[in-house]
Amino acid sequence: MAALSAALAAALLEKLIHDAGTARRLRRIRRECLILIRRDADTFARVIRTTRRDERAAFRRSLKAATEIPCRVFERAELLQAACRAAQRAVRPQFQSDLRCAMAVAMAAAESARTLVLTNLAWLNDRVYTQQVERRLQAAQRHARATSR
Repeated sequence: MAALSAALAAALLEKLIHDAGTARRLRRIRRECLILIRRDADTFARVIRTTRRDERAAFRRSLKAATEIPCRVFERAELLQAACRAAQRAVRPQFQSDLRCAMAVAMAAAESARTLVLTNLAWLNDRVYTQQVERRLQAAQRHARATSR
């Protein structure tokens, strides 16, 4: 659901943006998020299979692979929020409601993805991996904030 929300936010924002470079970046994010929807389903199916077979090592590998998807969605959702903030002055007043909707959906995508990541990390119970992923999420937030200034 996080990837679908991010794709929707990108599509909403894409229709409001007139800058060709920004529109291309948004289109790329939207397409990537649509691909991530299928990948998320596939990787989660692998997690379920390894759980049913009680294969601990395979479960850990598949859950780490499954964690990668919401990490990428989180990174993209943070970029979408930054793009929404950057677009505030350029979007005409009559379209500000669309911009607010894009921001709300991007925020929901980020929070949903972050929640999925944290849930997977709790299942993995791997302190070193958790620290790596948390640093990655923090870096995505810092980068997005720096981008929107």
